[in-house]
Amino acid sequence: MVKPDWNIFKAKFSQNTQSNFEWFCYLLFCQEHNRSFGIFRYKNQSAIETDPIIKENEVIGWQAKFYETTLSVHKNDLIGTITKIKRNYPNLTKVIFYTNQEWGQGKSNNDPQAKIAVEQKAKECNLEIEWRTESYFESPFVTINNSNIAQHFFSLDNSIINLLKEKQAHTESILLEIQTNIDFDTQIIEIDRRKVLKNIKEELAQKQILIVSGTGGVGKTAVIKKLYSEIKEDVPFYIFKANEFNINNINELFSEFTLKEFVEAHKEENNKIIVIDSAERLLELENTEPFREFLSIIVGNRWKILFTTRNNYLEDLNYQFIEIHNIIPLNLEIRNLTQEEINDLSQKYDFSLPVDSKLLELIKNPFYLNEYLRFYKDEENLEYLNFKKNYGIKLLKNLNQQESNVFCKLLLREQMKVNFL
Repeated sequence: MVKPDWNIFKAKFSQNTQSNFEWFCYLLFCQEHNRSFGIFRYKNQSAIETDPIIKENEVIGWQAKFYETTLSVHKNDLIGTITKIKRNYPNLTKVIFYTNQEWGQGKSNNDPQAKIAVEQKAKECNLEIEWRTESYFESPFVTINNSNIAQHFFSLDNSIINLLKEKQAHTESILLEIQTNIDFDTQIIEIDRRKVLKNIKEELAQKQILIVSGTGGVGKTAVIKKLYSEIKEDVPFYIFKANEFNINNINELFSEFTLKEFVEAHKEENNKIIVIDSAERLLELENTEPFREFLSIIVGNRWKILFTTRNNYLEDLNYQFIEIHNIIPLNLEIRNLTQEEINDLSQKYDFSLPVDSKLLELIKNPFYLNEYLRFYKDEENLEYLNFKKNYGIKLLKNLNQQESNVFCKLLLREQMKVNFL
């Protein structure tokens, strides 16, 4: 339970009190009317905060008013709002006013003159008013049923909303540097992954756990980035790197909160997704108990889980899930480009394909296609080994001494193969 304290609210949101009050009321309105995906609105929407909703035979709009003085002082503002509502939304039948203030009691009867005047104006406009005043925010609906929301607004400590924002920012940070296209000359080449995305969506609709595999550089995380951008507004979607589970207790992953609190914050959501990227790293965990607990709780709370991994680790991961976690995942492979696809890209973006069959096969992988186009020159017919050398020089700049020595040995081995052949 969270006790409302408007002084804490004002201290915490001193720079933007009204906008945060609107957000608070929006969350409560969505909770009350089961709108977990939110409600459409325009920037600086007139008269009401979002588009109206239809419930049974009513067309309902809402307005949030944060005031420093009693409601009677704001009679003209409230009447003006009702006038705008009727003008802009003639079909509206009910308006809900959220406010942090109460009506003062009238002298001769319970209703003050200002409240009577506002409600009379609403009656003339065929509008029903429902008041959500200060006492509403003290109700069990707010303080108990939605205590996780109330805590964010009435406590100076971090709330579960802070945690969700942090995890959302973490997800976007992981995806930020993932390329979904290739820059070539003045053109942007985008590989068509619509079929792959369609398959992932269809499989997630039927299955709870999906492993997306492919060779290194094929674009597994790039596909996840596209999926995220398409559904992030409608579905809770979080990404964790597999090595983040190299911890002693699963709650270390959630700062001041716990896994159960994270799960509880999403209990009303029917669709929710977690991605474990580079899942082969799970095979390296010294202590697997935190991940086992995570998987058990997440699966038990109906989350969809999507793992990405390289092909050569797929068999081991499947074994882990089946034998250790008692889970049978569905496998979906993202393949390199076909000959037809790379021919189409070559024609569309006007670059020549290499004659060297080994290099041609290599650049069917989007990562190496990107590198090939970095070195591309019209008159030059680049060969496999020269490409590897050029790419190696670029790579060496980012390696430490030990890694550099290993890479040089690999290049020498390639050279010896070519000389022998």
